[in-house]
Amino acid sequence: MDANPFVPLESHEWNVLMFYDYTDLVSNPSLNSLFEDYREIVLIGWSMGVWAGQQLFAPYRGKLKLALAVNGTLCPVNDQYGIPMDVVRATIENFNEQQRRKFYHRMCREQNSFRLFQKNQPARSVDSQKRELEHLLKIVDCKQQTEPVYNCVLVGDHDYIMPTANQLDFWPKKIIRQVNGYHFLFYAYQSWDEIVLEAEESVNGSGS
Repeated sequence: MDANPFVPLESHEWNVLMFYDYTDLVSNPSLNSLFEDYREIVLIGWSMGVWAGQQLFAPYRGKLKLALAVNGTLCPVNDQYGIPMDVVRATIENFNEQQRRKFYHRMCREQNSFRLFQKNQPARSVDSQKRELEHLLKIVDCKQQTEPVYNCVLVGDHDYIMPTANQLDFWPKKIIRQVNGYHFLFYAYQSWDEIVLEAEESVNGSGS
């Protein structure tokens, strides 16, 4: 992805910094400045970004107000805990403009969400996305035994990209908040503030 699909989400209390395109995933020393300039930091990782967020922010876990994983695991390419390996390989082999549109539809599923996504779809070429997928297939590992940086997990009950059952098998039940939705479930919210508040309520035990 890139930042475009998230344009419809407002943000009243938070500045939003987005990380995407993990073909050059390195621990950036400039992340230190984030914790110098801001009183509170919230990490929201989505899909493959859950794994990437673990790589980048694990050294700062003690400084995060909240870390939310959305429809992703620390084993993102995995038959039991992530997207099955054969599915990822087939996606890469057949990735073109037509297949990308099918992927976006499968990701959103619900028609209103898909139409809004199409209006705000990533401004990236098919080639750049394919290169990123190829790179991720080479570098992602399964951090099943790693202490997660995340203390809250949002799982859509109809995720057809990162299978819901695989996510539920990976995460401890006590930090999971299962919601009605698909892989891209962000348009069910009006703002980042709403997402953060729901996650905080879940962590504090006041959510349903």
